[in-house]
Amino acid sequence: MARVNNGANGAPSGKVGAVVFCKWKDITYVRSLPKVKKRRKLSDRENKNRSKFAFTQTFLGQFTKFFRLGFHRYKENMTAFNAAMSYHLEHAVFMGAQGPAINYEKFAISRGLEDIIISTSTEIINDKLEIKWELNRTKELLHHELSDFRSIILLLPEDPKNHATGVLLGNSIEYRSQLIDLPKVSESSVFHLYLGFAATDGSNRSMNSVYLGIVTVEKE
Repeated sequence: MARVNNGANGAPSGKVGAVVFCKWKDITYVRSLPKVKKRRKLSDRENKNRSKFAFTQTFLGQFTKFFRLGFHRYKENMTAFNAAMSYHLEHAVFMGAQGPAINYEKFAISRGLEDIIISTSTEIINDKLEIKWELNRTKELLHHELSDFRSIILLLPEDPKNHATGVLLGNSIEYRSQLIDLPKVSESSVFHLYLGFAATDGSNRSMNSVYLGIVTVEKE
């Protein structure tokens, strides 16, 4: 109901039917009632997209420090983490029978320059993992001024009860090898290994990371 101010001849205020009487700077005006938006039931596709986005955000959140180095220049006008979200939603996250999941072969810790690393090898030595790499061409290294690039390495556990481990800005790319400590595990466990490189010269450049396959870590 409307309220009547200033006696019987006063201006009404409040809701009257489908309109509302309002006052602004001593001026009375009328407007329609705001539409009440009914909550629409989401489609299956919308639910899957929301689930995929939430999964990706939670999963990638563990590796923010890696993405800050490796995805800084992947997308313009995006933070490094949002750029990593964009890449993985498009390339590395899929809807499986049990819901969203990661394609480990397409997961990446850095994106940027391509085809610099032509071969890699790994070897476990006294509870450490040694990673070696060969460069495409020495001239390529000099042309791109890559001597300031340092290694980024991630051991990503397949079982979430294990912890990821890795190296941020390790050895120079020219050193061609890097040692990292293997994680402690309570049982034989599978990890996925990634090698990338990021510049330390303030340019925020990085290279496409390489998936080096599976590393099985045994209980001591």
